[in-house]
Amino acid sequence: MSSSIQDFIQELNGFAQTAEEALSTIEKDMEANKHLFSVFSKRMFAIRGTALQLGLEHVAHIAGLGEEIAIKGETAQNKSQIRKCVGSLWDALTTVKHLLIHHGEETGEEQEILVNRLEHTLKAFGGARETVSMDELEKLLRERG
Repeated sequence: MSSSIQDFIQELNGFAQTAEEALSTIEKDMEANKHLFSVFSKRMFAIRGTALQLGLEHVAHIAGLGEEIAIKGETAQNKSQIRKCVGSLWDALTTVKHLLIHHGEETGEEQEILVNRLEHTLKAFGGARETVSMDELEKLLRERG
């Protein structure tokens, strides 16, 4: 196992603990604590960025879905929507942790099922935020410069 991935796994433990605490607090009073979804989304953003740097695209994709669902959770309208977000985020976090610890093993079918479920949840909340590709970003920067 490369030292970069091992370091990432160690770093993930801290991220995961913070994310788990946020989800547990949300579960205690869903409507009053839904603002804590922002804590979870920030942790998933950090995990996604590091996973991309290490070439772990499957981990980055799941973390990205978790980030988007957490952002949707902040504006969820009722307890059932918040509950759906929390359940999906527990799944995303557990899977990201599993994939990192077992990054050399094949997890295709279970991973596909989870990704489909997360994508379906995100779609039910209106889909992901609009993104800008690196090519589009470079074009915008050239036009400004």
